[in-house]
Amino acid sequence: MLMRRFHTNTCAALGAVVLMLGLSACGGGNPKSDPSPSPTISSSPSSSPTPQPTWDNKFSPAQMKSYNAALTRWKEWWAFYTEAARKGVDTPAVQAGFAKYVTDPITEHQNFLDIYVTGGVRMERAPTVLWTSATRITKTDVDFNYCLDMSTDHEVNPTTGKVNPVDPPLKQLVTVRMLNTTKGWKLLGYLYQNKERACGPTAP
Repeated sequence: MLMRRFHTNTCAALGAVVLMLGLSACGGGNPKSDPSPSPTISSSPSSSPTPQPTWDNKFSPAQMKSYNAALTRWKEWWAFYTEAARKGVDTPAVQAGFAKYVTDPITEHQNFLDIYVTGGVRMERAPTVLWTSATRITKTDVDFNYCLDMSTDHEVNPTTGKVNPVDPPLKQLVTVRMLNTTKGWKLLGYLYQNKERACGPTAP
């Protein structure tokens, strides 16, 4: 089952520059012009830069290579699952997708059937993944967090025809474990499933 408890750039304010020039002429005799005042420059203070994530500092290049491979596979799974949940139809291709991406395809496929096929729920719009960050990396498995912006999640209830409400927090932290198998990285499961955890807009 999809754990639905899933960069922003800040812009510096632009300063406004106002140039004031005053010219006046005196009547009679030789005209003289008043000296121009100094330009007046007004600028708003720059916003503080967004803190850069530092979680990757504790991992070696080899570990980061494993993480990136696991993350790439997980992104494929996420795209596959959200598309299947949007359509809500079981096909041989859907069944093959579960076999490809998860270590327990029978259980995950049945959960999908219960919610989106038999249950009739439709994920019209998936939550947004704001960021990911690894917490544990070994040769055989990788644990990483991802932050879900649930404000973009639109799942339609088949009974009411309305979008299911999302309980707070709207930015939810999920921890996933990926396993390195002979057939590539696969989703092993989710950690801390019984905890509602909030997350910030950027990785720590």
